[in-house]
Amino acid sequence: MQIFFYGAKALANISLAATVVAVLFLTLQFRGKLPTIEGAAEYSTNSTHGHESISSKTSYECINPYAQPGFIWMETRNTIDNTTWVPFYSGLLDEQFSQIWDTKGKPVDKVVDNTRYFLNNLPPDDLLKNAPTQWFQLLRQYKNVSDAVATENRAGRKMESAEALRELKKQLYWVRNRSLLVVGDSADETLVSHFCNSLAGALDYDPRNSSETSIVTCNIREWNLTITHWQLGCVGLNCSSSAVETPESVDQKWDRYFVPTSDSVVGKNGVSPDLVIFQLGLWSEQFFVNQYMEYVHRKSMDYSRTLNFKELVLYTRLLRRTISKLRDLYGHKVPILYRTVALKNNLEQDIAALNLDSVARYACRELDIETIDFGWIVRGYYSFYRDDVNIDEGPLSALWANMAFWYLFRSQGGVEVRGDLVRMPDMDKTTVDAWNMCHDTFMKDLKIRS
Repeated sequence: MQIFFYGAKALANISLAATVVAVLFLTLQFRGKLPTIEGAAEYSTNSTHGHESISSKTSYECINPYAQPGFIWMETRNTIDNTTWVPFYSGLLDEQFSQIWDTKGKPVDKVVDNTRYFLNNLPPDDLLKNAPTQWFQLLRQYKNVSDAVATENRAGRKMESAEALRELKKQLYWVRNRSLLVVGDSADETLVSHFCNSLAGALDYDPRNSSETSIVTCNIREWNLTITHWQLGCVGLNCSSSAVETPESVDQKWDRYFVPTSDSVVGKNGVSPDLVIFQLGLWSEQFFVNQYMEYVHRKSMDYSRTLNFKELVLYTRLLRRTISKLRDLYGHKVPILYRTVALKNNLEQDIAALNLDSVARYACRELDIETIDFGWIVRGYYSFYRDDVNIDEGPLSALWANMAFWYLFRSQGGVEVRGDLVRMPDMDKTTVDAWNMCHDTFMKDLKIRS
């Protein structure tokens, strides 16, 4: 796993030859994570790539690394790559303490321009080997190597980059023709935009809906990989309390804008997106805050107020209506995740958002919807925001992409346990039951944790 944290940043800064060597080395190392494939000269798009197909009798351990206690490791605060969630492991309490202070209590570090810095050492191998695969970084590496191959072809040269490209294709074959639907607000749209920009994808905005809602589509044409964002919350400049969503207005917006375009987000299985991630917290919170401000005739909004019971009940209605709409469109087999709400970057307490997130966790638990804990994991990282609600491009947006693709990988039949890719997706099947094979276990764990 250690090799995942090197190479991507250097690709843009060093010579082409060194770049190709570094990426080839990384991809060859990555193959060690895959189950061995003897005698496979090339992979086709319609195969399991030599791996066992998943059946109801297959036994494996269901472990979600993003639901485990851990920490975000990043090389620097400005890097897009070299960021991952590192789960703790059972041997952590037995780790030997490494000295970071001398006998006089002064830190053992380095001095640069008279400023002291602690070294940001890579976590130990025993910790890193449990970290989930960085699919986002592999996609970025594929793009960089593909550009290198194109440069070599124009120059009439053949170098090791062509081999590196083949290796990356073998690792990433399963993302081809996939479709991810993200339902939320501008915070989600921003994360989709960051992902698309970092891979030089085609980002298309539907101009017809700019005053009431928005539909944004990112297409990575090399893979026919599509991420679509539907914004349910307020979009226009005049976002008064009457403009923010209620369950009834969701019906109107859904039928007018999303149903006509619903076929465009159908994925490999031919009937639904391969994965849906949704959250409705920020504009619902704005609705309640605005209503309260008007009710008590205040001049400023108060996010520190604890929401009352009826407000929470109304929010659960909105959640249930949205989930019902998704089920009506795509059936009950489509995997759906609730994304936990990230708190706002402001000087006030954000108690209202905490209230909504808490009731949403409960409602989704009762409605058999799993949770992607991105909002919970990044709480407190406010210096990585670009404004009060939107996360800037960098380590946190890279983490979101890695998390989304971990769940997408699982939805296609992939199995990763403690950093080991024990089974790759089966491309011959239009429907895969792998999601349900671990779903009950993860829902049971969610009920215990909550």
